[in-house]
Amino acid sequence: METISNALRIIYDLIHKGDLENALWEINDLEQYIMQNAPILIEKYNLKTYFTKWRNRLIRSHNQNLNLLLVEIEHLAIKFENVVIN
Repeated sequence: METISNALRIIYDLIHKGDLENALWEINDLEQYIMQNAPILIEKYNLKTYFTKWRNRLIRSHNQNLNLLLVEIEHLAIKFENVVIN
């Protein structure tokens, strides 16, 4: 994984294209990756809350929810632009 920002942009693109099932998989993968390699980020930035909220919105998949989700993902992608986890 290059950066958290890149992973978030992949999720963004999947949702934007309507590929919600793969977006759910990517969210789960990103969450697991961060929990294993940098759990402090989960707590510091309340990422667990974001991931849970995003999964719920994708499952319900109303257009308004998806637009809000895309805005949140883009905001976090900018915030984590240079964060690399090894």
